[in-house]
Amino acid sequence: MSEERFFVSFSGGKDSHLSLWRAQREGLTVEALFTMLGENGDATLGHRLSRTLLAKQAECLGLPFFYASSSWSDYEEKFLAMLYHLRDLGFTGGIFGDIDLLPHREWVEKTCAKAGVTPYLPLWGEARSTIAREIIHSGFEAYLIVTKDEFLPSHYLGRRYDEALLRELEALEVDLCAEEGEFHTVVVNGPNYATPLPFRFGRVRKEEGYHILGVEV
Repeated sequence: MSEERFFVSFSGGKDSHLSLWRAQREGLTVEALFTMLGENGDATLGHRLSRTLLAKQAECLGLPFFYASSSWSDYEEKFLAMLYHLRDLGFTGGIFGDIDLLPHREWVEKTCAKAGVTPYLPLWGEARSTIAREIIHSGFEAYLIVTKDEFLPSHYLGRRYDEALLRELEALEVDLCAEEGEFHTVVVNGPNYATPLPFRFGRVRKEEGYHILGVEV
């Protein structure tokens, strides 16, 4: 695997950071980050992180940053087009942070197969509690920046993803890794960061079913 060149499917959140860190520790040649943005190209559809912030994260990680823009309706088409582009640039594999939702894995494998790219899922099949605590104990500094209203009140926005938060999530019976979109995080520092990401929180806005905390860099 040392002869292969990998990109990371990168959200800017905790799971993609841990999958990158694990791949790096395993000796894989990871040479780029790849992010899908919304239709206007300004921010991601899920985490609502700005393209500017993602590019700054990439600088801190010392990796080139690739992105494509799409709506949910043409997401697969635009994702596949970028996979072809990355393949043409010599990338042979992609690293994905999926944990245990089989439909997600099946979609990744199907789409990568079309582009001739090998998917690697370093977190797959592990207990969510184990992954959550590895994120914290590895030294990643992450904060909640999106909450889904049916699971968490908006006062959790801005909370650091740490052991105290995990205990509260467990008491609320909220998934520690938020695999069903219960919340999203942003990472601003970690063991593979050359320097911490300077940032500040902005205003909170409400979208249907969600509260989102702006993050400015």
